[in-house]
Amino acid sequence: MGKQTDPAEIKKMLAALFEYMKTHFRDEETYMENMQYPYLDSHREHHRNIILDMTHLIKNMKYDFKQQLVIIMEQWLLKHILQEDMQIGEYQQEILQAQQMQKEHLEQNTVPKDSPINYIEHNEHEPKNDLHVDTNKKIKKQSVLHIYSCMCGRIYNIAPNIHANLQNGHTLRCKHCHTNISFISDMKI
Repeated sequence: MGKQTDPAEIKKMLAALFEYMKTHFRDEETYMENMQYPYLDSHREHHRNIILDMTHLIKNMKYDFKQQLVIIMEQWLLKHILQEDMQIGEYQQEILQAQQMQKEHLEQNTVPKDSPINYIEHNEHEPKNDLHVDTNKKIKKQSVLHIYSCMCGRIYNIAPNIHANLQNGHTLRCKHCHTNISFISDMKI
């Protein structure tokens, strides 16, 4: 029959999960700094609030371990990863799309006036960086996430225009496992 789990063991496992969460947040913030994510300060504040909430839950845990675990998973996984972290992916996608547009326009030797790419003159002694992405653009709060996955298990939130192309028969491969990504579902946020 089923074996009763020791409350101290559950608390120990939750503490390990909490430590992993802190490491994940630290690594994620470093990644956002490197990509110059425009909403880094707000995202850091979300991380601080989650850590404070989790600290309180773990310290005050008494009997209802299942309920506490559900609260932790809901706050971290559902709210944070599937909503807030997806915004980082959307921002990265915008940068990649802008870089692709820049490459195509450079190949054609023309830059349309309505291009989101601005070319900046350089000082010879400064590192060359001729791509500027508008970081004032707000990510829509009331939007739909187009969730895709690949064979290695990575999850992708695909931009609407790329999603439309994929739904019309185009393919996109994972950079890591090189398999086609597959549509999982749409999620309203």
